[in-house]
Amino acid sequence: MKTSLMEKPISRRSFLKGTMAGLCFSVLHPLNSTREVSANPPSPLFLVRDIPDQPFYGGGKGNYHIGVDQLLGLMGEQGLKFYLSSVESELGGASGMIGPNDVILLKVNAQWKYRGCTNSDLIRGLIQRILDHPDGFNGEVVIFENGQGRGSLNCDTHSNYPDALVHANANNESHSFLYLVDTIFNDARVSAYLLDPISGTIIQQGNHVNDGYRIYENVSYPCFTTTGGNRVELREGIWNGNGHTQNLKLINVPVLKHHDTGGSEITASLKHCYGIVSMADGQSGFRHYGGLGETCGKMIVSVRTPVLNIIDAIWVSHSSLAGYPTDTTFRANQILASQDPIALDYWAAKYIMYPISQSPRHLPTFSGINLWLTNAQTMINGRGGLYDPSSGIFVSQVTKNEEEMEVFTFSGITVLTPTGGEAIASGESYNVSWEAIPEAVTFMLMLSKDNGATWTEIARSVTERSYPWNVPTLLTNKRECLIKIIGYNSNGKKVVSGRTRSLFTIEVVRVISPSRREVLTSDTTYTITWQKNGTKNPVDKIRLSYSKDGGSTWYPITSLPGNAVSFDWLVPIVKVKKPNCKIRVVLKDVYEKTVGSDVSDGNFIISPA
Repeated sequence: MKTSLMEKPISRRSFLKGTMAGLCFSVLHPLNSTREVSANPPSPLFLVRDIPDQPFYGGGKGNYHIGVDQLLGLMGEQGLKFYLSSVESELGGASGMIGPNDVILLKVNAQWKYRGCTNSDLIRGLIQRILDHPDGFNGEVVIFENGQGRGSLNCDTHSNYPDALVHANANNESHSFLYLVDTIFNDARVSAYLLDPISGTIIQQGNHVNDGYRIYENVSYPCFTTTGGNRVELREGIWNGNGHTQNLKLINVPVLKHHDTGGSEITASLKHCYGIVSMADGQSGFRHYGGLGETCGKMIVSVRTPVLNIIDAIWVSHSSLAGYPTDTTFRANQILASQDPIALDYWAAKYIMYPISQSPRHLPTFSGINLWLTNAQTMINGRGGLYDPSSGIFVSQVTKNEEEMEVFTFSGITVLTPTGGEAIASGESYNVSWEAIPEAVTFMLMLSKDNGATWTEIARSVTERSYPWNVPTLLTNKRECLIKIIGYNSNGKKVVSGRTRSLFTIEVVRVISPSRREVLTSDTTYTITWQKNGTKNPVDKIRLSYSKDGGSTWYPITSLPGNAVSFDWLVPIVKVKKPNCKIRVVLKDVYEKTVGSDVSDGNFIISPA
């Protein structure tokens, strides 16, 4: 670390500068290829810095979180895919973590409030991305916590605070975890469960009805039925009435903070497991704190391994456990993630917590922290490590040796346009724009038309923060497009990358009317309209057809000259309502080759006269 950080109070600028000393940035070895050539590859850590104070796109109107999106994109670039999917993309594939039918447990810190609890804006963005699973999400996301009798998912606990009001760790303090569930999402797939009321109830192995805790060796773990009716038995899996399935995934999201002097010293991903185990199981004295490392290591290796640990360092409470008062906290605007909780806590303590607090007790080499890190490492590695590719977990042996860690960083670049969701006309000029850190002086722009599976170069050596892109002319509409921007420093080294937050469409032709759920009446005239954009070859003729069964069977309507943009259609006679109708427009060149096509969005209805 730079000695200047030791000599004066830290500012945000010097903090960010100081953390660079701990970075080992690499873009050469994706996780999968690394593991092919090394039996014990480095533990990858993924760091996102410079998250905007307003982290949501569109000024906070949506749920897409810039930091979360950058994290998932960074992981995907290195081969750690968030989505378990049949479709290979930058964020998903056959080796991914989160399946479309999984029950996802999001472990948050809700024993405290203000900045002592997990940032709910971060959780909001994470939930949105789970719901956006490319194969469709049919599982359940459960925000859960055991506050050991003092927890509140409404962020209104009064223990250690001057009031009992709601104070979430979010830009809007009313946005508690329950507010996310009940108001922001209001979706049957998103629920919450507070373990406090059941933490004193011990149930037996064969009890699949009552909510409570089971004992395993000298730890305990929860078994409960979610709002969505899923029977979670944390160590065994999801009980389906006949046995257990393994579509249960745990994501561990602790807030980084000081804990107690002479105790654990900090809270990070390992200590956060105390919000899963029950202190009413008779082992509380052992765990505070001689058995901390053994307990947390055992929970992770032998009860349920998190598929991902994400340290919330948006606000870091550097000298208070409660995250209050405000002068004990610091806005670092970072998140750090890994499947290796030992490496994660070591690195976060040394390169995030310590530069802020300047307390040597927060260094991972301090005896108090080093003891539980070592004991947890011994427990995990002694029981075979964490490697479980069926769950998307690719870390095997955990480590607190920096030489066995590899840190990938994403910092300071945000694509402004396109933002995602747009339809951009084929063949037009479109202004791509972005923001980037000063270190990035030249940029490469790339396009994917298949959700990140493959990329083609748009331009390189761009020196501005915008670029007039000549959108390619295509043969069909492409609805899975992404722009990626890579920034290089003055030495030509890649320092940042960013991409559009969601998919956009390049359109050759678009059916304007009829629209989704529009009702057309048999034996009346209706005007079909469409918009043509740039094509590879001139359009010689346009063919229209319709379907009454959602696109399985098509019937010709007419063939028109290439300059036509509408047609007055005599709607066919039907005897019963047809709710699954579509219109198709196909552009043909003089050689009868298709140079563009589109089908109406959604289904319209043809009703009897």
